[in-house]
Amino acid sequence: MDDYTWRMRLAARRRRRQQERLFILALFVMALTAVFLYFSVYTKTPEYAMREMVAAYRAGDSSTFKRHVDLSSITLQAYDDLTSDLFKYDTQLTERERSLFENFYVLIRRQMCQGAVKVIDTYIDTREWTLPGEILKGRQLGIDYDLLLDRSLIRHTSLIDLEEVEHHGEEASATFSIVEEYSQVPFTLKVTLKDLANEGFNIGGSEFELFGKKMKFPGFTFNLGGSDWKIVRVDNYRGYLDAVSPILRKNLADYIDNTEEIVYRYNQFFAAAQNNFISLQRSPYGIMLANQRLEVSNYVTGTIIPALENRQAELDQVPVPQGAQFLASLRQESTRVTIMAWESYIKGITENSATALDTAESLHKQELVLDQRIEEIVHNSAIARNLPELP
Repeated sequence: MDDYTWRMRLAARRRRRQQERLFILALFVMALTAVFLYFSVYTKTPEYAMREMVAAYRAGDSSTFKRHVDLSSITLQAYDDLTSDLFKYDTQLTERERSLFENFYVLIRRQMCQGAVKVIDTYIDTREWTLPGEILKGRQLGIDYDLLLDRSLIRHTSLIDLEEVEHHGEEASATFSIVEEYSQVPFTLKVTLKDLANEGFNIGGSEFELFGKKMKFPGFTFNLGGSDWKIVRVDNYRGYLDAVSPILRKNLADYIDNTEEIVYRYNQFFAAAQNNFISLQRSPYGIMLANQRLEVSNYVTGTIIPALENRQAELDQVPVPQGAQFLASLRQESTRVTIMAWESYIKGITENSATALDTAESLHKQELVLDQRIEEIVHNSAIARNLPELP
């Protein structure tokens, strides 16, 4: 090989190595640019925020979930949608009473929504639906918070997936596929997002040369502090209620009709049993004598408790439509608590146990709350039969 050929080969080899280095450098720059764009651009988009929110919801990460959902704003708007026609079709109310109820629900709006935020936070962390307690415990505000939550559908709505996100300048919209578990009605929920941070700066494009060709790096905008895209409104929550509620109302009405005879028959029996129970307790001395205590105990254990068990057994034989599951479970819980109250009462009077009598009184109060809730559901179901059919 002559000297000229050898030098030409060395030069060609050097050029190939230089081109390989430039190619590797270009790949590295492109990878670095992709990573940079991902963390400084894509992670600031509403689509990324929604995907992160869905992942946080499924993983039980409430702090990340709340970073992308303005629960306070959403619950206030949802509360208005939920209660807008709460008393509209109740023919038993006068116009004045209806106006008073509607104004009352406006007055307690903020407390109710704060409770809803707490309920959702707890559910995401624990996957358990619990009542917020405090002022919303029991009926301290004159409402049954548990019933309102059931009416909201929140406890039996499943998130399927994020479907689409569209960016519209300072706002964005997203759609989610959801399903109401009892009725199995699928629905597309639409929400509005806003970037609550909205502080950024621009990087202009720049030119550079690669392999002898001039290339331009595009400019873009990103936020130093990070975007804060949040859902601020559920656009069609009322539409979701209107799509699902008629089916659930029909399920509930059918179940109430199918159990009406059982409930009526045992109500008649318990009314008579109550009179007998009161008669057995009467004493000219102000307290029951030993033989009375025994007689009362035998009557409760031999008549009242078996009747409660028999009624529940008959109710359990009636098929329960999905939309009536809440009422059926309340009836079962009422029976359980009532029997426990009677058992504590018997222990109290036969063993002279003040503690057992206090327990019986506490359980009786729980029973009254459950029975009042059941009565409200039945009453509201009767009202719902007068609702106009949606087109």
